[in-house]
Amino acid sequence: MKHFGQLLPLLAASVLMSACSDRVITYATWKQFPPIVEPQATSTAVRLDLNFAPGSDAMSPDNEVALSNFLAQSYITNGGAVDLSVPLPQAGESKLLGGRISAVEKTLARRGIVVNSVFASQDGTPNSVTVLGSATTVHLPPCPGYTTATSLDSEHQGVSNFGCSNTTNLDLMVANPPDLVQGRPIPPADGQAAIAGLQRYRDGKVIAPERIDSETQ
Repeated sequence: MKHFGQLLPLLAASVLMSACSDRVITYATWKQFPPIVEPQATSTAVRLDLNFAPGSDAMSPDNEVALSNFLAQSYITNGGAVDLSVPLPQAGESKLLGGRISAVEKTLARRGIVVNSVFASQDGTPNSVTVLGSATTVHLPPCPGYTTATSLDSEHQGVSNFGCSNTTNLDLMVANPPDLVQGRPIPPADGQAAIAGLQRYRDGKVIAPERIDSETQ
């Protein structure tokens, strides 16, 4: 009873303080979290027509430059993928068309870019190979500035999002923006080499570390 008597004045004081203000203190006061800001990026379809000289399947210097600029502007880098579209081959042009496709594939492979699919289209431009890809645009989150008014939630608490700046830094520094839209597939691993160390451990054939003397010979 002695402790209960000491607690009553404290409860009465808290009730009076709550009554003097417009803020209603509820269970949700300490359960609210600021909204999580996620990186935002959108993909847009892009294309590039590579024109070949009649009867030739060699990539010209102009095509090399145009392809490099196209990949850089579209953020299609090492590990990316594109599609190829070609016109319907005329009689006797199948070998020539195959050579042009191979030339474009080799040029892309040197940049670490793979070709997902190759298809023929009736709308294709003669003597050309069209590169189809997607350009990624990163949208920076609208982080509140220090000079803006502080917004309040339903319980008159200041809303601050400390993760907004971190998300902005990630958007500005990401090396491959398409990674914000979709992750890259895991490349094949050498499973036999990965388990070799475990097998040696189980067989009791652990390789002893090589001793390195600190003294100079």
